[in-house]
Amino acid sequence: MKLEAIKDQDNWNRSIQQIANSLFFKYEWYKAFKTPWKSNLLVRLENCYLPLQVNLLTRVAYSGPWGSYGGPIGNKNLTEEILKCAKKKLFLRKIVLYCEEKLPLKIRNYSLERSSVVILTLDNEENILKRLHENRKRNLKKAAQGGFYFEILKGKEGAIRYTKLLKRVLKGGKGYKFHNIGIFKNLSELEEVHFCFSGKEKDESGAVILELNKDTIFYWHGVNSAEALSQHIGDFLHWSILQFALKKGIKFYNLGTSPYQELRNYKLSWGGEEKPVYTYVI
Repeated sequence: MKLEAIKDQDNWNRSIQQIANSLFFKYEWYKAFKTPWKSNLLVRLENCYLPLQVNLLTRVAYSGPWGSYGGPIGNKNLTEEILKCAKKKLFLRKIVLYCEEKLPLKIRNYSLERSSVVILTLDNEENILKRLHENRKRNLKKAAQGGFYFEILKGKEGAIRYTKLLKRVLKGGKGYKFHNIGIFKNLSELEEVHFCFSGKEKDESGAVILELNKDTIFYWHGVNSAEALSQHIGDFLHWSILQFALKKGIKFYNLGTSPYQELRNYKLSWGGEEKPVYTYVI
């Protein structure tokens, strides 16, 4: 079996269009995170595919950019073989996979870490309200009286406003994961990316929401001014995003993983369910 590395946009997207409908597997998603020391390629072994982002300095490959999930798709029976071939042919020290499914591996020389994401089912507004924790209900009632706005911006305009908010919060000494702040400008070129804002004057919360496919939106990044937290503007923002998604006929809202217990509890208080995700280092 011969390993093929696909790098051009048309061939990449055409190869996976029948087997993967998530933004996280598309060429455009990887392109947004490209740097001179990173190479993006879709590895193919017969009818098994594996999108990779390779750090050319460390020779470590990742299943996708920060904050996303990937892994082998297509013929899962070739999972182990495509990983072995990719590691050998591309001269990789290791491959790091962030996967939504457990991989059928027989090899032993890998590490596995399990975590979870919180996913809300968007059936209808009434049922969503019933599933909310009492704290969320109380905060939403208070926020409803605050006269807050909700806006969704796309493209360059959204990226500029979001980075301004992020820089203002960072000046206040609060740490947020954002890597290179220029990434938001790159993401603004994607049709699936929405920059969402709620607040009043300078008291503002923001979120970067991805439309992964026609059924699912994904909370990829968020930021809150100190004043916004005390006024529950973040709760108002999430609720407004839920309403926006319901109008579009979207069925699920993925709130992502939680690095600490307090944030995990907050996400669960929206009435969602946990789904396991896996990190493999091979």
